[in-house]
Amino acid sequence: MLAAMDEGNAARSSARLATLELFDEADCEDWVLRVLLMRRHWRRRHAHAPFFTLGLAAYLDWAAAAGASAYRDEALRRENNALIDAHFAPLVARVAAALGAHFGLPARLTDEAARPGFHIYLPDPAFGLPVASVHRDLQYRDVFARLAPSDDSLFSFTLPLSTPLGSGLSLWPLGAGEPERHAYRTGTLVVHDGLLKHQAVLACDGEIERITLQGHGIRTTKREILLYW
Repeated sequence: MLAAMDEGNAARSSARLATLELFDEADCEDWVLRVLLMRRHWRRRHAHAPFFTLGLAAYLDWAAAAGASAYRDEALRRENNALIDAHFAPLVARVAAALGAHFGLPARLTDEAARPGFHIYLPDPAFGLPVASVHRDLQYRDVFARLAPSDDSLFSFTLPLSTPLGSGLSLWPLGAGEPERHAYRTGTLVVHDGLLKHQAVLACDGEIERITLQGHGIRTTKREILLYW
């Protein structure tokens, strides 16, 4: 039991915040172009501001005001996952391999959940303000309810592909007080404890769009990582 507790604490510590360099600027530009060319598949996420996703996201799609759930629609989720697989499989595979190496466990995708996908913010004056929500990533409790995952099993990740100056992440490791500010670097994967209070720093009010690959992972009792969004 003590060994298991030590292992869990070590994994929790490694998820607090880590950065993994994955892609250079040229690679990221290629992936950004692909995202931009797929605009007809973007999902508008705000009635007025130009905020979109490419892909389903549990925090947006699990439950809707009208009672419908795009995320829980298996056919729609299969369609979403097929789209991400067809156009971004090498990108997601590279991220999965890096996360597996970081945590020392194999990381894989699952059809029970949506694939990692993209946040897309087009330049707008509103995105120069602290308008992103301060939150914790609790969606795993719904998405993987049958697995009854523990809080210690969760981490979240962001891969910046197009990064306006000043874009990054605010993280509250103590839950209150002033946050830690972490600047994003294009092509560098940021891994953090999704249960810590955090906020995206958009800084997308100039000429450069803010595009990131987003996702979460849970470590299971089968000693593997399931990746999702």
